[in-house]
This record gives sequence, structure tokens and C-alpha cells, in this order.
Amino acid sequence: MLSLSRIFLALALTASACVHAKQLSFSFDDGLNPDTNPEAAAINQALLTQLGKAHLHAIIYPSLIKLGGSAGVQLVAQWGAQGHAIGNHSERHLNLNKKEVSTADYLEGIAVAERQLHVLPGWTARYRFPFLKEGDTRQKRDAVRQWLKERGYQSGAVSIDASDWFYNLRYLAYEKAGNTADLAQLRKAYIAHLLDRANYYDELGKQTLGYSPKHVILLHTNKINAATLTDIISAFKAQGWEWIDTQTAYADPLYKQQPDVIPAGESIIWSLAKQKGSTTLRYPAEDAPYETDNLRRFGLD
Repeated sequence: MLSLSRIFLALALTASACVHAKQLSFSFDDGLNPDTNPEAAAINQALLTQLGKAHLHAIIYPSLIKLGGSAGVQLVAQWGAQGHAIGNHSERHLNLNKKEVSTADYLEGIAVAERQLHVLPGWTARYRFPFLKEGDTRQKRDAVRQWLKERGYQSGAVSIDASDWFYNLRYLAYEKAGNTADLAQLRKAYIAHLLDRANYYDELGKQTLGYSPKHVILLHTNKINAATLTDIISAFKAQGWEWIDTQTAYADPLYKQQPDVIPAGESIIWSLAKQKGSTTLRYPAEDAPYETDNLRRFGLD
């Protein structure tokens, strides 16, 4: 029989492991358009069902141009009705780092989206910059930041960026071709990609911040996530990660910071590392060409 001292030691070690577990939460960008995607409702429901089974609350950042119309807005409303937060991802999904995008047009797009979205259950005044691009000049960056502050917006930043959109395009192509073997391999490659990026940004966070923050990962409302979300949750747990609600993650002081870098944007951890003078960062932080080697590791091209 174990002695009481050994039992208490085991409990203490377990508690310590829990305290130091890496933590992350889900955020989903864009929303779905039932007018152009006949699977929109099914994808939306699959994501919500899997989050519900995992007892997790996330945040969705809809962009009106991605929703199409009232049917797309109603799919977003389902997130709020099930306890998830709804943020703002703008009207037209403009890239603020493009020279041709003016501050006035950009801010009008945020306001237009707010007028449609703020009436939905779960509305939360958080703004997610499309493409994670926050301005190619200090004037544009600071003007948008000031406008958001005056409107009472909080940060919609991410700490873990990834390229799920790239894997989703491959998923749709393999599915259309009926290539079930490659679909199975792609799901494995995709989860490996997410784990790799999460571990990278966590290490970068520890180097930059001095601690492992409560992470927010950027995903999209798409087919590959609808097909793999439960597996994603399980894979991260198996690697020692703890899933938390997004509201809990955003309480981390990390998301109060506003890095002073130009061009502005990317993961907030990436931006803070750049501000500190890191010389190991790639730009853009995430993009399709970086994924070639990962696909090859799983026998894909």
C-alpha cells in the first residue's frame, strides 16, 4: 500500500503538471456562405457539434463578404446561440498592408460589419484584422488602433498562426477526385502542421515573453476543420496541451500589448519578437510554400 507521503507527492506532481500545461483556445475566421457552398450548413454544424462535445467555447470572426447574405449571418448566429463569442472581421476582408487600401475605407468596413453583427447573440467587441495585416504605415496602423479603442474594441489577436486554408484547398481537391488514401494522409499532415506551429509559437513566446502564454489559434470555418476538429483536440491533448475557452485565453496580458513594428501584423508573439530584434523570423510568418516539406513527409505533393 502506498504511504500517505507518496500519495501526497504524486498529487503535488500532478497539480504542478496541470499548472504548467501549455494552454490554447480556438478562434475561427470568416464564416460560411450557403448561397455558394451547398455544404455550408453541414460544415457549420459539424464544427459546433465537435466544440460542444469537447465542452469548449470559441470565438468566430465573421467577414460579411464571406457570408453572402442573411443565410450566412444566421449560421453565425448559431455560434452565439450555443455560447460562443462573435467578433468582427470587417465587411470586405481588406488587407490593410496594401497601399491602395485607405484608412477611411477600411474603417467604414469595420463599422458596416458591426452594424449587422452587433445584434447577434454572443456579440463581442473584438476585431480580427483580415490576413492578420495591421497596416503598412504607422499612420494607418495607429489610426485604426485609435478608432478601435474609441469604439470599445478589445484585441482579436492570435498567438498561433497556421495555414489551414492551404490544407483545406488540398482537402477539397482530394475529396473531389475521390482520393480517399490521400485524404487520410492529408488529415495526418494537417494535424502535424498545427502541432508544429503551436510548438513553434509557444517556444517563441517563452523566449520573447518569459513564459508560455494562454494561446489563441487561428483556424477557419472550412471543410478540413469540420472533418478533423475532434482529432485536432485529441492530438493536442496527447502532446500535453490543455484546451481552454477563448475568453479565458484573452485574459492573458499578452493580448493587451500593441507591438511597434512596420509592417504591422502576424501573430502577436511574432510581432513582439520582431520588436525585440529577433533575426530568426520569416516573413510572411505563414504561407503555402512553407508546407511543401510537410506534405512530402506524408507522401503527398
